[in-house]
Amino acid sequence: MFVGRSRAQLLRVAASLLAAAFLVACSGQGGAGGLMMPAGNSAASNGSGNTIVRIHVPPNYAAPTATTGGGPVVTPPLTSTVPGVAAGAAAPGNLSASVPAAPSAPGAQTLAINVTGPMSISQTVAIGPNANGCTPSAGGTLCQASLQLAAGSYTGTIAPYASGSAAGGALAPPSAIAFTVAPGGNTVVNLTLNAVPAQLAIVPASLMSGVNPQGGIDLYGAGKHALLVELLDANNNVIIGGAPASFSISPSGGSLPVTVSQTATVASNLFYVTAAASAGTNTATVRATVTYLGATNPCAQGGAECTGTTRVDVRQILAVANSSINTVTLYVNGQSAPLATLQSAVADPQALIFDALGDLFVANQPGSVSEYAPPYAGVTPTIINNSINHPEALAIDAHGNLFVANGNGSNTITLYSPPYTGGPSTSIVTGINDPVGLALDSAADLFVANAAADTVTEYAPPYNRGPSTISKGLNAPNSLALDGRGNLFVTNLNSTPNSVVEYAPPFSNASVPVATITNGVNEQGSIGLGTSANLFVPNQGANTVTEYIAPYTGAPTTIVGGQSQPVALAIDALNNLYVANYGNNSVTEYPPPYAAAQWTTISNGVSAPQALALSPPTSLSAALVP
Repeated sequence: MFVGRSRAQLLRVAASLLAAAFLVACSGQGGAGGLMMPAGNSAASNGSGNTIVRIHVPPNYAAPTATTGGGPVVTPPLTSTVPGVAAGAAAPGNLSASVPAAPSAPGAQTLAINVTGPMSISQTVAIGPNANGCTPSAGGTLCQASLQLAAGSYTGTIAPYASGSAAGGALAPPSAIAFTVAPGGNTVVNLTLNAVPAQLAIVPASLMSGVNPQGGIDLYGAGKHALLVELLDANNNVIIGGAPASFSISPSGGSLPVTVSQTATVASNLFYVTAAASAGTNTATVRATVTYLGATNPCAQGGAECTGTTRVDVRQILAVANSSINTVTLYVNGQSAPLATLQSAVADPQALIFDALGDLFVANQPGSVSEYAPPYAGVTPTIINNSINHPEALAIDAHGNLFVANGNGSNTITLYSPPYTGGPSTSIVTGINDPVGLALDSAADLFVANAAADTVTEYAPPYNRGPSTISKGLNAPNSLALDGRGNLFVTNLNSTPNSVVEYAPPFSNASVPVATITNGVNEQGSIGLGTSANLFVPNQGANTVTEYIAPYTGAPTTIVGGQSQPVALAIDALNNLYVANYGNNSVTEYPPPYAAAQWTTISNGVSAPQALALSPPTSLSAALVP
């Protein structure tokens, strides 16, 4: 991991659920595209849209009573259907509404609809041949309700109740749903009651995952990802409220390790899939099955399909610290619109880092670190501000311990343990002088770049002993990077010429550079290493990034195009290079082999980008110098 101070920072110190709608059929009988799922990429859009819920009620429908321990199943209040988001307790500015049910006609039943997203709504809809809003249709009755929802991604539950009441026992367990409302126009949700399943589908249930062009599911970033198991009838309507059923999901193959958990108190068809905290080309196959409980078994009917599979992979999320507009924006590779934009508790963000669970930590220059759990947008952050003063850099170890470099004027490194609600568990003072960069090696040894002391200090756990100090060959070090063998790379901002120096372990006061790189280096920002141990240096003075191949003695590859005062970079698991351009409010992306002068530009939501981070972090286990 690597962080550091850019020229823009030094100058400053010296001076002082989703825009696209899911496709559904336009009739109560369903049609192509009946799966309910959020779109693959989006921040919530402005505006609102009309959401039409169409429920097909088969002839003589009577929902069987589902019991647990002899009593009726009761729909719980909608709790957290997406990790980190409390349903009904959305971000400031979000709306909520409780819509009373229309009067029920004799013999009618009701559906209780509870959804949360950019706004929360609870509404009951009368269903049945004599209910208001219902009309006869081919093969039964078509009932319809209209919900006025702000545009964005929604999750929630639907459950059938006895006539005129949604306060007592439900007639069937609640079914989890997920959908997207587009601004303007109509979004149609097609449902049916008690049908024979013709398809079982596994679909995303939050903006943290999306369907890829191959029909599988991309999991965005580290941590838990909500998925739904949906049953569809032959007309592509989503089946709800039928016979009591048990759902299951389990890994069934592939090279990507995944685990599955369930929150049955919300809905039995809602699951969370967690992949190994690494990204790349590995995939996993997951299989879902539904088993009906009781004498009525739709799976025994001809043409019934009660199992299904999908392939999942992990795509990294790129976080961008926008220092001039006090935001952090999150992006998925290949998508130019932000997946989410964080504003709450963000103030002049200087550094970013993700932990293995996908939590994002933001160093805010006035004096705090804010932590955001997936899915980030709408999440109330944890604020860490005890003993934090002008934080310049962050690092996090395998146990989730957070290290904060408190800049000139404080000159400390403070360590915080989960859940980060108290003061620092350790404060490091000895050898610290204007700390601007942090890095941790595989043994959890902490390395600190001290810009004002022209040193790098190394501290071994538990960090209460004096450091090893590296000073030879250093002049205003402003960033650090470690490769997979523990070799240390340090940038010298004030050396003549500007340089990057490499040191080999073990480190001591006698350590001297084993390599000094000057060719192409010009007012360098925060450096990084690729998975093949290639060293990348952003050169603010030349508007270039230079790439050096181990053992770093040859001429570099110079990467140009789209850059303006590049201050930071990141390399993903596929070796795509991302460069933060402070001078033109953009992030440019370069696929290997880089020298081909091909790039794409991300500018939507980007302003004076100061730092970048990836979730899950790119593993450097392969970054081994020959």
